[in-house]
Amino acid sequence: MIVTLDHLRRAPSFGARPGFCAQGGREWFAYYGLDWSAFVRDGIQAETLEATGDALGLHLVAFARAEAVDG
Repeated sequence: MIVTLDHLRRAPSFGARPGFCAQGGREWFAYYGLDWSAFVRDGIQAETLEATGDALGLHLVAFARAEAVDG
């Protein structure tokens, strides 16, 4: 499954506002050595995000999978 920037922007956040900002996403990707530009252009495999073990990555994948199931 491919997780996209659109998922990042719409996923329920851990704060009061929905979605996550691109700047924070860019920093998160850099922290884990992931290619932000490729993510913006093509998305990223869910397994790659899950492999980080990070709560944000797991949350984002769960959101994307739930959307895929709901159609």
